[in-house]
Amino acid sequence: MKRLCLLLTLCCGTSQAAADLFKLPGYQDEDGAILLQAHGRHVDPYFAMKALLTAEELGLSIAPAADAWTAWLAPRQESNGSFPRFERQTNGDWRRAADADADDSTLALWISLLSRRYRQQDMPPALQASLARARRALWKLRQPRSGIYDYAAGAKLGYLMDNVEVYAALRDDCARTGAGCRRVRQLAAALPKAFWEAKTRRWRTASRDLPPVAFYPEAAAQLFPKMAGLPPMPGQASFDAWLLGEGRPWLAQDPPQLDFPWGLLALAALRDGREDAARAWLRQAAPARGTPRWNVLEEAVFQGLALRLAATAEPEQRLEE
Repeated sequence: MKRLCLLLTLCCGTSQAAADLFKLPGYQDEDGAILLQAHGRHVDPYFAMKALLTAEELGLSIAPAADAWTAWLAPRQESNGSFPRFERQTNGDWRRAADADADDSTLALWISLLSRRYRQQDMPPALQASLARARRALWKLRQPRSGIYDYAAGAKLGYLMDNVEVYAALRDDCARTGAGCRRVRQLAAALPKAFWEAKTRRWRTASRDLPPVAFYPEAAAQLFPKMAGLPPMPGQASFDAWLLGEGRPWLAQDPPQLDFPWGLLALAALRDGREDAARAWLRQAAPARGTPRWNVLEEAVFQGLALRLAATAEPEQRLEE
């Protein structure tokens, strides 16, 4: 009987693990590179790492994909610690295509990924060295007076969404390696001072030079602090209120108002117990899968939500028809 139980455990456990893997056909090459779009030729490390972390948060196993990815990316880290974007040439080789869109958030996601994937004692020496370079590069972006992080060296400009991702990375690093704990507290205190507008009861998207009002970044940014576990500010709109107001284009998946499907915001729905909204996104966004509007981050959300919501009964309808 013991042998039978062991065999069943091994069999079923293996089957379950395989079913819960983050699958990346068309997105991850044999060399480990994770493409921005399926069968494409561009790699944006930010999107690859955000996809892996989001997939893990939604319950998918990312170990094989993450190990192959880190083995590919770590040797391509630049001497200053940053990670550029890449393009595949016609001969199959990769070339540096552009700087990171935002160094602070890209460095933050690398720190989060390594901190979550490896215990300190199990991290290969090459990755430990890479993590140390990323930390140093990120810390150099901190504004001494405000306590927030610039999106790039010398920019003197911080973005709310980037700084929230930096906060999450510092928290991950503190929890798993013991590094950066003081910096977590400093940034948690700095964020409301730099970005919260008490009069309008809204988060500002940038420390200066606010971009034009649009769904991204204005509406999307309002959910980011709470998604990262930061406490809500006095008078801050709830997810329900957001969904009935500026979140309507997201729920309806209205292409003229959305640059991308923005599946990441479904995590805010789950955090607030709104599985109905997450299910609605899954249905509404499905037609965009495989189109130019779809990228590896949307794919991670789609697979993760499909797994997570399949395990629960569909709740009573709460959304307006």
